[in-house]
Amino acid sequence: MTSRRGEGLTMHGVVVGVSGSAESDAALDWALTEAASRHVPLTALLAWTGPRGVQPHEYQDLLERRREDLLALLDASVRRTGLTDVDVTASVAEGDAAESLVTVAQDVEMLVLGRRRRGRFGRLVLGSVSSEVVERADVPVTVVRAPHTTDDDGPDDDGAADDEPRIVVGVDTSGSSMLALQHAAEVAQRTGAVLEALFAWQITTLAPLPGSWGWAPPIDDYEAFAAERLDAAIEAAGVTLPPEQLVRSVVHRSAASALIEASTEAERIVVGARGLGGFDRLLLGSVSRQVLEYASCPVTVVR
Repeated sequence: MTSRRGEGLTMHGVVVGVSGSAESDAALDWALTEAASRHVPLTALLAWTGPRGVQPHEYQDLLERRREDLLALLDASVRRTGLTDVDVTASVAEGDAAESLVTVAQDVEMLVLGRRRRGRFGRLVLGSVSSEVVERADVPVTVVRAPHTTDDDGPDDDGAADDEPRIVVGVDTSGSSMLALQHAAEVAQRTGAVLEALFAWQITTLAPLPGSWGWAPPIDDYEAFAAERLDAAIEAAGVTLPPEQLVRSVVHRSAASALIEASTEAERIVVGARGLGGFDRLLLGSVSRQVLEYASCPVTVVR
């Protein structure tokens, strides 16, 4: 295991933001497992803004302590996961956390961050660093919630409810959704998990004409059309998983609520960062944020 400063570094593989919190530890364990699965190195990045007005030797002493703290966190994660064969690096970046993570993301395969934060009313929220990184990073970003938590905004569930790992990807007709589908298929192929491609749709109620009852087409017609669109998306994305490893789900509800519900039995949710599609105006910018806030499992956002 090596230790180095984050300044001016080129990083590869998986990079995880570390702070020493419970959510950070969960993200570190998840990232170590992901790096092992991908057979790539892992960099644990600790962003640190040192105190002003101290002597240079004092500053260097403080910086060295941060490196030692980070190495201790990495050692603890290796012990928890038992993954001793991953090439692991501890890096301290001097400066803003979000800026440091976005800067190093140019050549990496994935950024990983912790999610759990308490808002003004005790509600779990994404956190400013995670939110900014998800918005700005060009690479896939996975946000991991701390385990064994209970809150009023969602079920207390840390992953799949059965023995069969499941990756759920939100699919619509947008380009970012197609990239998310390809990313999720790669994860399923690599890990052996079942891929569930979920297409959510809704009919918006229209006001009837004066003196009439109004009319809406049969639900079955919409459902059949949605299933056709999902099949077309899977084919266009080049997904070649065997039938027993691919599940097609078409649901009549909002995309965000469908994905959040699916997260209670999923190992991972994958969404596109932004897109338009489906039968109503589906903004994955809005959907992905809701899923990040309330999902019970790790969420990967793909641009």
